[in-house]
Amino acid sequence: MTLRYLVERTVLVAIAVLVWRCWLLEGILAPNRVNSGSMAPTIFGVHRRVECLDCGFTFRCDTELRPIAPRAVCPNCGYPENTLDHAADLPGDGLLLDRSVYAWRSPQRWEVVAFRHPAQAGAIYGKRVVGLPGERVEIRDGDVYIDGYIQRKTLEQQRAMAILVYDADHQPTLSPTPPPRWSGSGPLSQWGEYGGRFAHALALEQDAFDWLVYRHWRRLPNQPGQVETVPVGDAYGYNQKHPRRDEDVAPVRDLLVSFDLVRTWGEGILAVRMTDGATEFEFRLTPATRRYEALLDGRVLAGGAGRLPDAAGPARFEVSMIDHQYLVAMDRKVIGRWPQAPNEGPYPMSETPVRIGAMQLGVVVEQLRLYRDIYYTRPSGVHARWAFSEPVQLGPDEFFVLGDNSPVSEDSRTWPAGPAVPATSLVGRPLLVHFPLRNVRLGPWEFQVPDPARMRYITGNVTGNR
Repeated sequence: MTLRYLVERTVLVAIAVLVWRCWLLEGILAPNRVNSGSMAPTIFGVHRRVECLDCGFTFRCDTELRPIAPRAVCPNCGYPENTLDHAADLPGDGLLLDRSVYAWRSPQRWEVVAFRHPAQAGAIYGKRVVGLPGERVEIRDGDVYIDGYIQRKTLEQQRAMAILVYDADHQPTLSPTPPPRWSGSGPLSQWGEYGGRFAHALALEQDAFDWLVYRHWRRLPNQPGQVETVPVGDAYGYNQKHPRRDEDVAPVRDLLVSFDLVRTWGEGILAVRMTDGATEFEFRLTPATRRYEALLDGRVLAGGAGRLPDAAGPARFEVSMIDHQYLVAMDRKVIGRWPQAPNEGPYPMSETPVRIGAMQLGVVVEQLRLYRDIYYTRPSGVHARWAFSEPVQLGPDEFFVLGDNSPVSEDSRTWPAGPAVPATSLVGRPLLVHFPLRNVRLGPWEFQVPDPARMRYITGNVTGNR
């Protein structure tokens, strides 16, 4: 009995210590929350929730700055007349913080950390680590380079940092409607769409791929239904109070497309083609045999052929070109990863960067979404002092950190006193968003209640590969 008593009490004490070491970012049970939008869309500050009147897509807008903009532009379909007046401010996310983790290990690249900045010791910041002690950090064309090498993300990290560009389940409906973003490559295309589900009819006489093409466009101001095609850019729907000129929006080549392959019939081939404007990657799958090939500019890559695992039902495919690396995954398992040397010199960005093709094959796909990676740029209205013109050399106990909301984040790029965060300033690692809120109307009254759908772990904390 005495031994059992001691074991039970030891376990209880260990649990109590763990609970007390895991703390809210602003203090346990304190009303203070994340107020800044510098880590959006990973972590939200004070904001309003908006449902687009045109496509029905739900997005969030920063309301940290006053006065609030009267209208919000939908980041999914570009509809500009979404009102912000009817919604109440939602407090920033509350974060559960593990204060003990760095007693056992050091922060890893792409991990979100909490720290006290030396110039403002009373405030706790949350940013993402990109540079580790002793490294030389540089930002080139939106990417992070360490000691001259581009830093690549794992699939998990790509997902954690992905920013939605377009969800085909939410298409514009108000007349006059703009052209579809996903459509067949010509008038004879066999691709059709209904409610976000895309199907291709089996045509045995086909001798070439019939492509379902993504065309990125933006709406023209004061011209309803009219658009112009442009490359995918680093715009943030969250930053409604931080408008940027068109010429300040950087084109983004780092994209990820995901879809569910619901059904196929026939003996033909399904292909996913992606281009950054300089090279062209293509993943081909023969569903009848489950064989695949990965090609770059028409040539099969080393290790770019094999057989996919069997699947009992619909399979989720993810294909990305991020950090000069092509990656293919099926049901969250990486099929292949092919890093490439960064392309030298400027080159035009494609306005049709992704397409899905079928040849002598019937296909049904759904849940079709396009994402982009974070593009690290020079923040708007703030002098970018570090890592752009020349590399930053970190000391033996220093870290370089960046915010996910790159255009507005003040971080290691901009701090006047220097770019580094000392190891002694680290507070812990945010584990999860544990208490987000949403507005609920009941007759004439409006309440804020917990939103379990937005409770989420903060993922992607695994060291990337060169």
